[in-house]
Amino acid sequence: MRFLGINGSARKDGLDNKMLELFQKKFRELGHEFEILHLMDYRIKPCQGCLNDGIEHCTPEKCFSFEDDFKEIAEKMVKSDGIIFATPSYWYNVSAVLKTLLERMTSLENTPTKYLDGKPAAVISAAGEDGAQAAITPVVITLIHMGMVILPYGMTYLAGKKDDPETVKYIDRIVKNMVFLAEKLNDYYWWEASKKEGKIKWQF
Repeated sequence: MRFLGINGSARKDGLDNKMLELFQKKFRELGHEFEILHLMDYRIKPCQGCLNDGIEHCTPEKCFSFEDDFKEIAEKMVKSDGIIFATPSYWYNVSAVLKTLLERMTSLENTPTKYLDGKPAAVISAAGEDGAQAAITPVVITLIHMGMVILPYGMTYLAGKKDDPETVKYIDRIVKNMVFLAEKLNDYYWWEASKKEGKIKWQF
């Protein structure tokens, strides 16, 4: 299976990436692919608020027309079997670049297809416990509304430069649970409580 880690930090070599590299090692040990995507390597324009003009105006096709890299990121998300979102805690909240991506992801949800429906997700943060929870919570709420399935124990954080044994244990647990859940949910469409049929209807 193929899994994706999205680094929402401005630091490509920071603590968020350090945790994602641990995820990568664990997934590969189980025989699965894990790609780390650094949002700072991509150009993502701000959401244009097309939903305010009506749900029929907030579509993937329109969002892909903004001449940035969102389409490439969307393809990776839709084709993955599960996603780890990573963010630092900036002023008790999610990073600006990840927040921008979350807003653009609205176009993947406001369609009958609901492209992220049933996809397992976890959220991690480079911060102390209080700051991490403040940053992780709005991400989790958004992903739930997009139909993604948040793993049990599907969050962890790292505040120091050294590996925290508890964080490492959580990463191992998240990896195993995500693989398990991805295998179980692969054919289930939560919005209509039915089997999935033809999830990808637009061409990349």
